[in-house]
Amino acid sequence: MKDVYSMEFISENDRTSAFSKNDLFIITAGSSYLDIDAYACAVAMADLLNLQGANAIAYSQASCNYSVCSSLTEKSQLLREIPKDFSEQDANYIIVDVSDPVFLKSSVPLDRVVAVYDHHIGFEEYWHKRIGDGVHIEFIGAAATLIYREWKKEDLQNKMSRETAILLIAAILDNTLNLTSANTTEEDRTTFRALCAQAGVGDGFRALYFSEVQNGVEADLKNALFSDIKSVRDNAVLPPRMAQLCVWNADSVLERIDEIRDWFQLQEEPFMINIIDLHRHCSYYVCDDDEYQQLLSRYFGVSFVSGIAKASNAYLRKEMIKKTNFKTNGDKKWLN
Repeated sequence: MKDVYSMEFISENDRTSAFSKNDLFIITAGSSYLDIDAYACAVAMADLLNLQGANAIAYSQASCNYSVCSSLTEKSQLLREIPKDFSEQDANYIIVDVSDPVFLKSSVPLDRVVAVYDHHIGFEEYWHKRIGDGVHIEFIGAAATLIYREWKKEDLQNKMSRETAILLIAAILDNTLNLTSANTTEEDRTTFRALCAQAGVGDGFRALYFSEVQNGVEADLKNALFSDIKSVRDNAVLPPRMAQLCVWNADSVLERIDEIRDWFQLQEEPFMINIIDLHRHCSYYVCDDDEYQQLLSRYFGVSFVSGIAKASNAYLRKEMIKKTNFKTNGDKKWLN
């Protein structure tokens, strides 16, 4: 099987008129699962292109994780099937909230991707060699902020529907830990304020959203955990399987830690769970592998007791991956 990383480069000349009116676009994300950022970005980008006269659909067959609350998706237009009157074979693809081709190869023809919007860094060069200026990969709080930037470029933000604006608001809240994470930028904050003003929502929306997320997690904890597992490759600190939960109060999750461990014992590779407590602004690392406990303790300054360590700061998984990606930051001094 051909390695997706060794695909032949596609010339810029082969991508003329990528954003012409009446063109067909499929806006999608990774094949494993959709979080609220991916979901919101797909819907918002499709809306923007359709306003400009294109024929675009937001589409994915991936399951949604716990961050995609049912109240937010009642009126959304993310499709689970390609419409029969939509010529899929003639469509260009726009990828949102993911850029690792491994997470795309089973669902997206990579030679038809014309744009990528992501806030997980590491594959900028891969895509620049293929689609040039179609690459929008920045270490920013939420991919939703990048999509709103496109609306502003076209001066169409005032035509965004309230439903789409609320999706983007939730995406920013979720992916920035309520605007408190280290990767939150001023652009994330100004985008959040602009969207709130446009949608007519106040600070009370934060509590409503995170309460609904918490209720969903507690109602189906196993599914919430297993719908947000990421494979971590080429990392000297983090286990190869990493789940994440972001809740307002982690107490109800930690009370079921023995049950959680039983579920994860079936995993063939070492794992960890990053449980983020927004109320206390801290993280709880759950890891039963002795070697990885030592690595996590040395690098993040935590102490494990019965397989659980409390980190004084709340770190998102993507922040932890970036911080420990030595191919990117070159910092191996701590290993000495």
